[in-house]
Amino acid sequence: MMELFDEENAYTALAEQWENYGTLNYIEDERRESHADSEVERGELLHQIFTMIRNTLTEQETDILCSYYGLQTKRLSVKSIAVKHALTESRILKIVRESERKLQFSDEAISIWKYLYRK
Repeated sequence: MMELFDEENAYTALAEQWENYGTLNYIEDERRESHADSEVERGELLHQIFTMIRNTLTEQETDILCSYYGLQTKRLSVKSIAVKHALTESRILKIVRESERKLQFSDEAISIWKYLYRK
């Protein structure tokens, strides 16, 4: 029963903090302020994040989200992404928001959150 309560709290806390996770630098800064081990390398955290993205999103969603936020690639404008994928700008923005929602409550996101904020 306690595990269920902890999991529900993790989902609630993640939902409240999700808007602040727009950049990987914020995640790294939050990790420093949390109780996570100081020996954790940024590369390991990035690997976990990209594994989560690849396991949760389609190839197109991954490419659009990474281009939109500049994750492992140069950040592109919405217009450039739309041209690249032959979609409208509004459709690109919709895909970004849908992708964020998928990631927000994925099992991998909860695992990363639990790891970063463990005591």
